[in-house]
Amino acid sequence: MKLDEMKVQYDKSRDGFTKESEFTVKPADKLPKVDVSGIAVKVGLCAGVLALAFIVRAFGVGAPKTQTAEASTHSESAGETTEEQPGKLKYVDTTGAKWAAPVRSNDIELLRDGQLLRFTAGASDVYACMSGRVLSVASDETLGTYIRVQSESDCETFYYGLDKVNVNEGDIVSAGDALGTVPVGRSLYLRVLEKGAPQDPTGYVDLSLNRG
Repeated sequence: MKLDEMKVQYDKSRDGFTKESEFTVKPADKLPKVDVSGIAVKVGLCAGVLALAFIVRAFGVGAPKTQTAEASTHSESAGETTEEQPGKLKYVDTTGAKWAAPVRSNDIELLRDGQLLRFTAGASDVYACMSGRVLSVASDETLGTYIRVQSESDCETFYYGLDKVNVNEGDIVSAGDALGTVPVGRSLYLRVLEKGAPQDPTGYVDLSLNRG
């Protein structure tokens, strides 16, 4: 290549690098605008979500559901332990609750140093004051035919003065079951033993529930 041709190419190349179209800087007002307000909103939302997550984690939101489930489980477990077994004798615990009187009466008297309660029968039916097993049906020389019932807690009740008996020795009775009858106007006597020791029957019988 000749020297003159090389110079011409050099001049063209130099002119190419100095073209205004390739190196012209655009004015600032023609640059793309950035939506600053939109970014601020997004940042605020993110901060809010993070704050809510922190509160949930710190204060245990949702714990009541867990407690409810635990309470339900506990309740079901309790139900399993109290379920009655078929064929098992069931006694009613009378601890802390007074009994209804064994016969309808408006005439009640405490005898024998507070060990015997006498009812003048206003009706013939005689009811069990407590639940238990009939230990015996026998006769007393002074007080007449009687029924002796023993509860599971070793409390015993004696019902004297019956003219008719509806139960037999060994029967299981519940409080309120009819044991027999007594002639209206005649006396029914109630005696209570606690672990073999005589008790004041008024401490066991609610005389306001005397069926009459």
